[in-house]
Amino acid sequence: MKKRPLVILDDYFVKDGQLSELLESSNGIDIAWASKGDYFEIPSDNPFIKRLLSTHTTLRRWTRTSAIQVTYSTWLYNIHLAIIAAVGARLLSGLTAAPLIYSLGTLVTICLCVVLSYHTLFFVSLNYRPAWFEHTVVYFSPFAWAAIWLLVCIGDRETSTVAVVDMDGPFRGLLDRRVGPLALLLMHIFVWYMRRTVIGITVFERKVRASAFENWSHRMYSVLAALAIVFVWRIYPYLATFWDGHVSDMERKPPRELADERSQIGVLRLIAAMLASGGTHAIWYSFISYAYHMVVWKEYLREGLAVWVVDDSVMCTKLH
Repeated sequence: MKKRPLVILDDYFVKDGQLSELLESSNGIDIAWASKGDYFEIPSDNPFIKRLLSTHTTLRRWTRTSAIQVTYSTWLYNIHLAIIAAVGARLLSGLTAAPLIYSLGTLVTICLCVVLSYHTLFFVSLNYRPAWFEHTVVYFSPFAWAAIWLLVCIGDRETSTVAVVDMDGPFRGLLDRRVGPLALLLMHIFVWYMRRTVIGITVFERKVRASAFENWSHRMYSVLAALAIVFVWRIYPYLATFWDGHVSDMERKPPRELADERSQIGVLRLIAAMLASGGTHAIWYSFISYAYHMVVWKEYLREGLAVWVVDDSVMCTKLH
């Protein structure tokens, strides 16, 4: 997102777009850029303040709040790495439970792949590739919520494969039952809660640029994400028949017969997963950013300022 000028006038702020007018009205007063960030910081005893207050009625008094860290602290960095490792071990445990052509097509495996890829991308983007973060939060998050709520509502013992052959593997049982659906949900909520500020700011910047139609479309997109995951699970037998070298393993059965042998998902459970996952993300999308008024970055997702407006109160927070 492009930098936008923000003027800090001690206990006041001026919206972006008025910078040129302020500079013209300074009448030669030397106002230097602040050492950090693209904003002015002017002491209250400066004569420019008095003249400005007499000519500009858009100024509003604000309160400076404590700085908020939007990047990872050391302990959170390590905890998120541990979460990624735990989900990865759980996925490997499931993949080694049967020949890959079978284990890869279970609903549990598909959901775990979505959750693992989401947390990996979230971690990498926020720490090393900030430009990816908005797309991760806005477009990928609904699928992560959907995958977790599908496991919660349907269970993680669903064997959605055909002719499963029981196999022992080095990872099977290691974390297979210790990282269940509830644990996945709690870990996901933990990461979102700890990074709620940067997620809220990212959503705010997205909503500012998007139209009303795009915002409502995104809410519907969040609700339908679970259906997309189930669709991939349902068509997997058709795709697996083209798996080179494994036609004999699939007993040369027609794809429709292979699909019919898989466990079915109850309609009510699927609807519950859609409402829980889509509703959760839609609520976050709608309300997590409601109080933000303006965000200006010196360096995107590294250092900047956020302005909050709640009723008649205005607050400025430094982000780092």
